Amino acid sequence: MPLIATLVSRPADRALSPSLANMASRSVGASAVVWLAEGIACDLALPPAAQADETTAKLRAALAVEPIDVIVQQAETRRKKILLADMDSTMIDQECIDELADEIGVKDRVAAITARSMNGEIAFEPALRERVALLKG
Repeated sequence: MPLIATLVSRPADRALSPSLANMASRSVGASAVVWLAEGIACDLALPPAAQADETTAKLRAALAVEPIDVIVQQAETRRKKILLADMDSTMIDQECIDELADEIGVKDRVAAITARSMNGEIAFEPALRERVALLKG
């Protein structure tokens, strides 16, 4: 089944330049770069023999120093009907859980835990549990 690789940058950063997309495309032998949003996201049309794991590894290696996410998926099911994700800071440049905490006066404490989690100092699940406990009161 044909695969598509989607490259995504934070909208605020617009780190996905045409030269970067073309370099990534060449690294996996893609036949085309299709822009979804200039500077933010593009699809790479992968060769018929492309394997998802191998292609993902090649793209991550090629883009290792860049703030670009890589998603390799089947072309047939690429267009989704719904997206569920914990990436609010990526999409809207703020953490919704921190904003909820602000409403009940615990934003500083919750935001500190969020920052530690995003910096890799604590794992996501324990950080989430700790923040939810603060929201519960």
